Amino acid sequence: MSEHNRESLAGRAKAGLDRVDAVQQEHKSLSVPVAVVKKFLEDQSTNLASMIAFWAFFSIFPLFLVLITLLGFFVPDNLKTDVLGHVSQMLPLLDPSTMQGFGGSVWALVLGLVTALWSGIAVVRATQTAFNSVWELPFHARPSLPEQIGRSLLVLVTIGLGLVVSTLISGFVSSGTDLLNLGWLGRILGYAVAIVLDIGLFVAAFRILTDRDISTRDVLPGAVLSGVLFWVLQTLSSLIISRYLQNAQNTYGTFATVITLLWWFYLQSIITLLGAQLNVVLKDRLHPRALVGAPETDADHRAYESYAEERAYHEQERVDTEFPPEQRR
Repeated sequence: MSEHNRESLAGRAKAGLDRVDAVQQEHKSLSVPVAVVKKFLEDQSTNLASMIAFWAFFSIFPLFLVLITLLGFFVPDNLKTDVLGHVSQMLPLLDPSTMQGFGGSVWALVLGLVTALWSGIAVVRATQTAFNSVWELPFHARPSLPEQIGRSLLVLVTIGLGLVVSTLISGFVSSGTDLLNLGWLGRILGYAVAIVLDIGLFVAAFRILTDRDISTRDVLPGAVLSGVLFWVLQTLSSLIISRYLQNAQNTYGTFATVITLLWWFYLQSIITLLGAQLNVVLKDRLHPRALVGAPETDADHRAYESYAEERAYHEQERVDTEFPPEQRR
């Protein structure tokens, strides 16, 4: 291909992209998703999601230890297998065959509770850091370590309990258990309750773990997005995880469970941060964003200015940003 043909092809491609960019900037239904994805990438939210998934992975095993120990204390031996079978339907990565022979042990319970509390606090702190980063909160305005720990305990007691209840409801309804004859109306009601509960949990999480003056209305759009997607993951967990785990076992053997767990928590973290990003884009009107030639729109400039202001480490520090006047439109 000659140089002239290459330049002509590049020119036509740029003209096409410019037309697409113009269309998405003129329609809010397009510009908002584009702005959310662009800010998600600019904030490197995948790294934030990895941090949350890492600590969530460490929290799951102490919780299993507590569960098995409590079963040893309060559940007769002839019922343990049935109970674990129902739990494994809701949490597919729990294999009842590997949980046999456990009894009630005070030391195991204490160890499980302490490690679960430690890893749970780490999960909440990582999530809080991610939310504050998404909102571009300056470093000097972020909470101290004691404040983070106190808020983490509050979240574990409230949102953590609600998350367990939501997971149990979704798993119970979608597993087709015969303990109750729910019928189609009962199943729909169960799904509706689980979705509403998930949305409420995200509303609470977005408000409690964000150190910025925001209202329930400000976080409701992202809570609806994350809540619905989270419910879909909960409902399809048995199918998705079991199929992925089976494929991974053929390649990774005993490490397949670890890989699948990390992947699962990472996916949940991505969904959570997408909802948080949607809230920021709508609250701060960070749309429309330019696909080419950025910074070009006012939203581009506001976004870049907030990125710079986030790096302020002292309350008296001031960060100023400037752009050539011809870049604004």
